[in-house]
Amino acid sequence: MSGFVVRGSTVFDGSGGAPQRADVRVRDGLVAEVGAGLAVLPGETVVEAQGLEILPGFVDVHSHDDAALFRAGALAPKTGQGVTTTVIGNCGLGVAPSSPGLAESAAPVLGPFPAGTWATFGDYLVAVAASARSVNTVALVPHAPLRAAARGLERGPASPAEIDLIAGTARDALDAGAAGISLGLMYSPGDSAERPELLALARAAASRGKLLVAHIRNEADHLLESIDELASLGFSSGASVHISHLKVTGPANRGSMPRILQHLDDLRGDGLDITCDVYPYDAGSTTVVSLFPPWAQSGGAAGLVRLLSSTAGRAEVLASLASPWEGTALENQWAAIGPARIVVAGFSDHALVAYEGLSVDAIAASRGQDPLETLADLVVATDAQLTVIVFHTDADGMRNALEWEHTLVGSDGLPRETGFVHPRLFGTFPAALALAGPAPAARARMIRRMTQDATARFGIAGRGRLAPGFAADLQLIDPAAYADRASYAEPRRGPAGLRAVHIAGVAVTTAPAGRFLAA
Repeated sequence: MSGFVVRGSTVFDGSGGAPQRADVRVRDGLVAEVGAGLAVLPGETVVEAQGLEILPGFVDVHSHDDAALFRAGALAPKTGQGVTTTVIGNCGLGVAPSSPGLAESAAPVLGPFPAGTWATFGDYLVAVAASARSVNTVALVPHAPLRAAARGLERGPASPAEIDLIAGTARDALDAGAAGISLGLMYSPGDSAERPELLALARAAASRGKLLVAHIRNEADHLLESIDELASLGFSSGASVHISHLKVTGPANRGSMPRILQHLDDLRGDGLDITCDVYPYDAGSTTVVSLFPPWAQSGGAAGLVRLLSSTAGRAEVLASLASPWEGTALENQWAAIGPARIVVAGFSDHALVAYEGLSVDAIAASRGQDPLETLADLVVATDAQLTVIVFHTDADGMRNALEWEHTLVGSDGLPRETGFVHPRLFGTFPAALALAGPAPAARARMIRRMTQDATARFGIAGRGRLAPGFAADLQLIDPAAYADRASYAEPRRGPAGLRAVHIAGVAVTTAPAGRFLAA
């Protein structure tokens, strides 16, 4: 492979140290040398980069690209913001082992599923490794498909035999190269898993020295208890644990993030290896099914549609949205924030596409309907294949969490090639860098979180630094022009000022150079 020298740029090497003016030599897909005044060797080309900054490629530690890996062009929002490695399998959701009922429920998050099916997660990883794609891939083994393979979508606690099967298949997936196990404790069917099942999974992760990652049960009134549930699994098993998209939601909980971060520091002081990731926005995005109580999700998306299609079922389900749900720690988002702060997306029916990007309240007003009835009608009309953008996050708390020393950055972007999306799909990393501010030291720290710290936490060897011997996953940006452009009004806009992205020394515009990175 021919090499090249990036000459005269300001180097942020991913270590968090002060940037330096230097040249970077790339040879055979690796960073070969970093230093001032490097001579150009025979066969090398020169990239003149005076006035530009060179950074390691970003690592998206919280993606939902499991199915998008197999869809042409679906990963463009990643490379378009400098991401060179994506971590899949988050929130306990995934495509393998294959399960039709689960695929139906997860499709609003993951997008259209690949045509292939896989009996095991290891089979899926083989397919990922064999596919040509524009980013590197790291995989977490998701809990929901393992549970569905063992007991279907039936709610309730798993039996001892089912727990053994679930934990055994998780260990097999870890041995096949998965970087950890992910739990989706807010989503069906993972939300009905009880401590014996979760502890078995935590012990499986610990036995392989890998992470236990969780979308915890509640990010509102029961946030502390939900963190402590994960912490208890870590203490009892010895597993390192990681909280997905840490945030504080609900109007009553604004201002509480400093207390949450102090609690995390206390847990670390007690010996728990706990970290988190954050996306830099005041809204989240998820499947429309998650707005409904657990019992209404017992039959998956199809079961919810059946309930809402009957007069009695609809009345019972909609009545349940009026107040907090008894007997569960799960958050009733509808009751907490209301229909004016819930935006709907994912319409494919031409008759409904005009509602794309509108709040439930606005749609209801246009139809002369009660918002609850509008929500039910839309779920039925789309077979529950919708996503919602929920404006429920304490923005100051998000900034507090982003500043915590042990925070990484993840987009939680829901990959859709058309239609309205959350701007985090296109803008998470430039938005996080903007929040760090212009000071070089602050920028260097944020870049470290999005590169070296991310690769270290997820067991990714040889990536995340611009240093000799590391893979040449890099990006060139023009600091004078670099700006986040994705917004809620125009979410499909990548950043300005991104000049080039390379994976293993190959420009992403030239050839797909992404690899599966086994942990």
